[in-house]
Amino acid sequence: MAGNPGDPELPGDKSAVPDPPPTTKPRVKTFACPSCGASITLRYPGASMSIVCGSCSSIIDVSNPNYKILTEYYKKFDMYSPKFPLGTRAKLRGKTFEVIGFMVRSDVASKYYWMEYLLFNPYYGYRWLTEDKGNWTLVNTIKRKPEITQSTMGFKSFESANLEYLGDRKFRLYNKGKARVDFVIGEFYWRVSVGSEVLMADYIDPPQMLSMEKNDNEVVWSLSEHIDPSEIEEAFNVKGRLAKSSVMGAIEPSAATANWKKIWMIWVLFLVFLTCAQYFFLATAKNEMAAQYIGNFVPNTKVNDITIPVFNLEKNSANVLINLQAPVSNSWFYVSGELVNDTTGTSYPFEMTSEFYFGTDSDGYWSEGSASHDLEISAVPGGQYYLNIDTESGDFKDITPKQFTVSVRRDVPSFANFGWFAFFLSIMPVWCWALMRRDEVARWANSDYSPYITADS
Repeated sequence: MAGNPGDPELPGDKSAVPDPPPTTKPRVKTFACPSCGASITLRYPGASMSIVCGSCSSIIDVSNPNYKILTEYYKKFDMYSPKFPLGTRAKLRGKTFEVIGFMVRSDVASKYYWMEYLLFNPYYGYRWLTEDKGNWTLVNTIKRKPEITQSTMGFKSFESANLEYLGDRKFRLYNKGKARVDFVIGEFYWRVSVGSEVLMADYIDPPQMLSMEKNDNEVVWSLSEHIDPSEIEEAFNVKGRLAKSSVMGAIEPSAATANWKKIWMIWVLFLVFLTCAQYFFLATAKNEMAAQYIGNFVPNTKVNDITIPVFNLEKNSANVLINLQAPVSNSWFYVSGELVNDTTGTSYPFEMTSEFYFGTDSDGYWSEGSASHDLEISAVPGGQYYLNIDTESGDFKDITPKQFTVSVRRDVPSFANFGWFAFFLSIMPVWCWALMRRDEVARWANSDYSPYITADS
């Protein structure tokens, strides 16, 4: 699109400014096409510089009193038909505009095309309404030139654009190339022609986009904002007639991305708090030996009803770590039992096995298991306790009597509760992150500058 002589209002201004009092519309002019003789109606003489004949598609210079033909384009393009006929009026963001022009443009390199509608209001000037595969944006040219900068994220460098009055927002480079006019009808404020090309660059920060177009004569910047198709349907009174896009638009808002921006900082703060609390508990844990029992067993047999004498567990509530040590070597030693409160009779049953196997095969030496096994019981009230245990062993080659050890430690440093808290705390943020990444990867799928694709991809 060429430079817009209208006002510099940003499309982000959604204030419902009412239309001004009716103004006198320029008198409509009708003349015969100098190419095919068909009748042509010029809706806004004085504001438009060119118009396209609806019969033969000749582009006519209406600033020339003799209506000079700029190009003659007789070929019909039935595949390009505007959804809103010329002359259609719509109320967008509280202002009434009329569709006066329609064009189809494409990226020269990829042949990717999109559609643009030129809207006009004698009081507010020009706007562009663009459609890209069901994604709609409202566009207005701006007078101030954005600042272009280079930034680095990780090992990649990115080009950004920002406008001072938009704050610290960085619009990241999304697309660069050449745009060509493939089809055009209606009237325009510059001399448009089929086949004309401009250099272009798009920078995005959803739901807005900064775009640059450059030809031999000028450089034009515009600011676009995403518009939901339902708003377009309401504005043009075409309820249910616009197809919904099945792909993420370049500046289409993502609820998942918005949720992630809200939740990630809170999530990090909670994790920091949880980590600090964990290290506090680790530093203050007493890790005291409460009881230790050394017993004898004959390998490959069972021993039942062993009672470890009463011992004291201090603190009102803390964890208990039971450790089993057994002389296993390509064999196993199993213990089942219960920790019993001598006063209340409350019991905490448990099972644990020490097993260790090793050998060699075609891959060399291997081993699995351990002669030591730990079992943690959390939140055990303080008081007098004893242990009842039964033992069983197997696979021993040497059946001479051996010894095993069961020890009980009180208030032992543990990461178990921290791990579970962190896990449950992270379920929702991780899910939000996954949805956000899905949407952002889809958004950048059509860009050569995607931050989600490495140079080796």
